[in-house]
Amino acid sequence: MKHISKIGMIVVAGGMLAATSCSDFSDYNTAVGSTDPSADKTLWENIAANEKLSDFAEVLQRVGYDKVLNASQTYTVWAPLNGSYNKDSLLALSDAKIEREFVNNLIAYYAHKETDPNDTTIFMLNEKLLKFTNKNSGALAFDAKSILPNKENPSVFNYPSLNGLLYTVSNPAVFRANGYEMYGEMASVASKMNEYVKKYERVYLDENKSVKGEIIDGVQHYDDSVLNVRNSLIQERLKARLNDEDSLYTVLIPTDEAWDASYNTISKYYKYIPTIAYQNLSHSDVGNTKGGSTTTSSATIMAPTLGSTTISLSAPPADAELQNTEAYWNDSITKYVMTYDLIFSETMKRYNSKLVTREPFTAKDTLLTTAKRFLPYPALLEEATAEVKTLSNGHARIINKYPFSAETYAPVLKTRESDRVVNAPGYGTSNWHMDNVPPALCRLDEGEDMLRWIRTELPENSNFAPELDFYLEGVLSTTYDIYIVLVPGLVDNMDPKPYSLRVDINYTDADNKQWSGRFTGEKVVTDAREIRAVKPFLVAENKVDTLKLGRFTFPICYAGTGCSPNIKVMHSFSTFTSANKRNYEQRLRVANIILKPVHEQEENATKED
Repeated sequence: MKHISKIGMIVVAGGMLAATSCSDFSDYNTAVGSTDPSADKTLWENIAANEKLSDFAEVLQRVGYDKVLNASQTYTVWAPLNGSYNKDSLLALSDAKIEREFVNNLIAYYAHKETDPNDTTIFMLNEKLLKFTNKNSGALAFDAKSILPNKENPSVFNYPSLNGLLYTVSNPAVFRANGYEMYGEMASVASKMNEYVKKYERVYLDENKSVKGEIIDGVQHYDDSVLNVRNSLIQERLKARLNDEDSLYTVLIPTDEAWDASYNTISKYYKYIPTIAYQNLSHSDVGNTKGGSTTTSSATIMAPTLGSTTISLSAPPADAELQNTEAYWNDSITKYVMTYDLIFSETMKRYNSKLVTREPFTAKDTLLTTAKRFLPYPALLEEATAEVKTLSNGHARIINKYPFSAETYAPVLKTRESDRVVNAPGYGTSNWHMDNVPPALCRLDEGEDMLRWIRTELPENSNFAPELDFYLEGVLSTTYDIYIVLVPGLVDNMDPKPYSLRVDINYTDADNKQWSGRFTGEKVVTDAREIRAVKPFLVAENKVDTLKLGRFTFPICYAGTGCSPNIKVMHSFSTFTSANKRNYEQRLRVANIILKPVHEQEENATKED
């Protein structure tokens, strides 16, 4: 008997059979008794004797299934008539392809009877699920292809055999790739996506499902080996099981042209250097030192290398195509970002139903990926879709460009989590929120249900001028407009007073040199003379105020490295005298630090102005 190797993505066949078949198990393993002339012959003998199935018989012999269908195992075969497919083109394919996509797409284990109204979804040898419909009628069909009556006994459609049932069909069932198989099917136009996905593929033997044979020289051999495929990118990172035939997905597959164009755009955001020095806010040298209390080159600003800590990026693995560390990081993370938003569950109907119905998307629609990321502007997907293919478990869209707005790969960054507090001894910060915010105080962003902020705490009658420092996590090598959202003392029922603030930044350039600079409202300055000339920000007297600190381009990417640049929010004076207390807010209340990427089109427009 031929050994059938079945490759799937960890599919439990028994469970699938239980879910799709409702007839008694013994019925499936016993050929039905009959006086039909075919009943005393095997499936193979009945196929070989039927002149209208001679092409099918030749194909079966090519891959050894004449022996399989001549053995005692019970099967059902839906055999296509001569002329319903191109036999010569089929035989030009590899044996493995013929077996999986044609032969095993027409044969199932057990005897599937036309009289059982419940047995309508059939688990084929290649693990595809095909429909056996119009039971007990003259329009019996398999995969929507007409089944012909038994020529000797027109009242039934099957030919009972010693080892199962044979049906003759007008056309062969269509082989439909699942989402995972479609990467390979589209390799001629999407080779780069296919190659990237397959790098994460591992094939292994499923010992529990495989049939053990002899032990030769101490090594276990298998008569029927079942191989499973595991892909860590698809299953673990993207949270999808594209090889599961009973799941439903929409898979986006970019052409090579789309892949290259996206790579060239996104890779600009991931410019790494192999060793990064950054200012560690928890370093003992930083301690309780205020950002504006030290003097560097005659400017009152924290020394850029104070608390310097160095990290090195992990080296590429030995089998990596790129052995240059920064190039490897740039390439790896760019491609990861490119694939992060390409799979959608079709059962997530609240967000993704239009991927199935093909209804037009509206401006309010949002898609949800299997990685639980929300994608706005799905109308861009329609523009990018060159072709939609039906899968065995959903749909594939071949896209000729990436259908995502820049905010998906370069998102807005926000934080109110302070990573260093410089305050009176024994005092730190607390978190506050306000429901039912008065419109005059603040207009909340869409999706926000309350105003939240962090506040510095101070002892009564203290003269201390507190400081809040924030790491800017996930920063990319791109340009951002940077803002601070300040909450006024009104929220504490205090008299309206403005803040008088300085805001500094510490970052690293492409040569691994650290810099400290000061925001002017338009940009960052690092020259001592320019730093001294920066005027304080006066803001947030009687409403929540979003203050633009300036536009800044980060020379390197920090995302994924474990280090970050930082921003220091300070009062413009070192202590609170009586006069300062009368005129300015002493406690700091920060609702957000916001970094909004300035994308290429916007930056070019600004330069032209």
